[in-house]
Amino acid sequence: MRMLAGQIALETKFFFRRKDELFWNLAFPMFFMVLYGFIYSNTMWGEIKAIDYMFPGIIVMALMVNGIMVSATLFVEERGKGIYRRLSLTPLKRQTIIGAQIIHRYVVTLIQTLLLLAVGVFGFKVSIVGNYFFFWLILTFGSLCFLSIGFALATLIRSTRSATPICMIVFFMMLFLGGIFFPLDIMPDFLAVIAKAFPSTHLNDALRLVIIEGAGLGSVWLELLIVGAWFAVSLGLSIKFFRWE
Repeated sequence: MRMLAGQIALETKFFFRRKDELFWNLAFPMFFMVLYGFIYSNTMWGEIKAIDYMFPGIIVMALMVNGIMVSATLFVEERGKGIYRRLSLTPLKRQTIIGAQIIHRYVVTLIQTLLLLAVGVFGFKVSIVGNYFFFWLILTFGSLCFLSIGFALATLIRSTRSATPICMIVFFMMLFLGGIFFPLDIMPDFLAVIAKAFPSTHLNDALRLVIIEGAGLGSVWLELLIVGAWFAVSLGLSIKFFRWE
C-alpha cells in the first residue's frame, strides 16, 4: 500500500510539471465547453436546450482525452525512454504501476469534470436534473473504462512513433461514432451497429439520461454493464501484456 501511495504521489508531481499534459487534460476540454457554450447557450432543440444536450458529450470527450490520448501516448513514450525498464529493477509490481496511474488519472478526471461543471452551470446555465451521486457513479465507470482502454492500447503498441496515430484513430472513432456530437439515428445502419458496440455511446447515453431526464440507475444499468465489461476486459489485457520495455 505504501508503494502504491508513493507512486501516486510521484505521478501527481510529474503531472504538474508537464505543460502539454495540463493543456490536453484541462484546457482542451474547457475550450470545447466555452466554444459550444457561446454557440448553443440560447439554442433550443425541441424542448431541450442545445447546450444541455451537448454537455454530457463534452464530458465523455474529456474522459477519452485523458484515458486514451494522453495516458496511452505518455505511457508508450516513457517506456521508450527506458523508465519502466529501470523500474523493473525495483520491488514495484506491474499491478502497482498501472493501479497508481489509474488512480492518479481518475483524480485528474474529477478535476476536469468539476471545471466543466463550474463553467457549464454558472457560465452557460446548464441544467443538471438528475441525482449528483448517480452522475458521479456513471462518471467513475466511464473514467475507469477509458483509462483501462488507454493502458491496453499502450501495452499493445510497439513503438513511440506509432502511439499517437493509433490512439488518434481509436479516439476519433469513439468520438464521432459514439453519438457524442452526432445522433445515431442520422447515421447509416451499418455505422449505427458499430457505434452501439463502443463504450462512448453507452456512457454518453447514460449521462444524458441522468443529466437531462433525471433517470435513476434502473434506467441505465445496461449501459453501465457494457461500459463495465469494456473496463474489465481492457484492464485484464493491460495487466497480462504489460511490458517493462
